[in-house]
Amino acid sequence: MCPNAGDSSSQTDTWTNIYGAPIAARLNSQALGANLTASDISSLIPLCAFETLATMSPSPFCDLFTSSEFAQYEYYSDLDKYYKTGCAFFFRFPTYSCSTEDYRYGQALGPVQGVGYLNELLSRLTGLPVRDGTQTNRTLDSSPHTFPLDRNLYVDFSHDNQMIAIYAAMGLFKQAKPLDPTAPDPERTWITSHLVPFSGRMVTERLTCSNRRGLSKSQFVRILINDAVQPLGFCGGDRNGLCELGAFVESQRYARHNGEGDFEKCFD
Repeated sequence: MCPNAGDSSSQTDTWTNIYGAPIAARLNSQALGANLTASDISSLIPLCAFETLATMSPSPFCDLFTSSEFAQYEYYSDLDKYYKTGCAFFFRFPTYSCSTEDYRYGQALGPVQGVGYLNELLSRLTGLPVRDGTQTNRTLDSSPHTFPLDRNLYVDFSHDNQMIAIYAAMGLFKQAKPLDPTAPDPERTWITSHLVPFSGRMVTERLTCSNRRGLSKSQFVRILINDAVQPLGFCGGDRNGLCELGAFVESQRYARHNGEGDFEKCFD
């Protein structure tokens, strides 16, 4: 979707050499002839989770690593997502471009890869036709048969990299400063296991609420990531995470303006 977008290899390689080398040395001392390298560690640790889920029983791979080593691998995943399709925002409402000086980003062209989905989401929330000049299929989106707007429930399936791009384009999970490839920040808010765990999910709710007297009704939007209500401060979300529908649509300027020039940079 964005050929010019970079990847996270520079940052993840740096961290892999820091955290993976001691683990490889330890395992090599216990399994003579294994000749594991630091880069092998970032492939071995995930086998704990993958095999556990595949067999529905704890994998022996899990016993090879300590809790602190799992935490170090977690940071490897944080760096991977952050510098691949993630973007951390310093907001100055109402502009949301990751290419401006108001931002600290991991991947400048990461969020634009979530714009197409966001414009489809805005269409479903408002009942208006899709307006998008990025990745969407205009033939499918223009047909009520392939992209209906009269449903009460929609279900979409995607990949974790794409979900990260959607979060970033929307303005979720603001990170105060870029992730350091040489040392984890214990105060960071960008934690991949919280953002896109196995079966990670984003739920967007459109609610119609009446005032206490029932005399008027208003529509609101609420976002839940893995069951956690998001504050939506960028559109005036209240303590329950409710944001007025019109304010939410307005807050998505970056998507509504097709990435504000970032999509064109994907192909320049």
